[in-house]
Amino acid sequence: QFLPRGPYHLFDGDGMLHSIKISQGKATLCSRYVQTYKYIVEREAGFQVIPNVFSGFNGLTASAARGAITAARAISGQFNPTNGIGLANTSLALFGGKLFALGESDLPYAVKLAPDGDIITLGRHDFDGKLFMSMTAHPKIDPETGEAFAFRYGAMPPFLSYFKIDQNGTKSPDVPIFSMTRPSFLHDFAITKKYAIFADIQIGMNPIDFITGGSPVSSDSGKVPRLGVIPRYAQDESEMKWFKVPG
Repeated sequence: QFLPRGPYHLFDGDGMLHSIKISQGKATLCSRYVQTYKYIVEREAGFQVIPNVFSGFNGLTASAARGAITAARAISGQFNPTNGIGLANTSLALFGGKLFALGESDLPYAVKLAPDGDIITLGRHDFDGKLFMSMTAHPKIDPETGEAFAFRYGAMPPFLSYFKIDQNGTKSPDVPIFSMTRPSFLHDFAITKKYAIFADIQIGMNPIDFITGGSPVSSDSGKVPRLGVIPRYAQDESEMKWFKVPG
């Protein structure tokens, strides 16, 4: 919506959806920004208010300045961080009877197509208060059962939590994975009929680097990657198995 006044990354763009309605031999194109909290706040302000996740902080001095400005804006009521800062710019997924625009730094945003082809944002969705802060933008949908399997990860423990959402849109309790002992940039995972599989890769997150103006993600070449396998319907992490995959 607005170009940042400093460096920016393509991943930092506001999410936009497109639809084509074909009726009576005519095609109608609709393009709409997802009406995220961040998008609405900045549209009303007329400029970027909330810093971007990937490129909002560059260098200690600039980061300190942007951090101070961001804190002042939050304290003065220009925006409320608890309403989310996500962009809903990564993927679309249909599960639990709803269509969602997803971005892994926030909760899903429910959207719908109007009869005339317009795209309407219904709002941020937390599954009756059972989903906290964020979830992956790449849930896996079982075409036979209608279940969605997903996870969330972050820079604070538990660094990984696994869960499912049934065909009616009811979310299961989180399964926290405490055997992941440091933050990893998971992004995606795999699901089979019996297991969920996670890749603990060399790309991770260091909160100290972020606070001091570094990148939110960095590579650790000394870390040995692992694959984690857990039963698809696990109630806890007791059956989680990790396999080292060097190379």
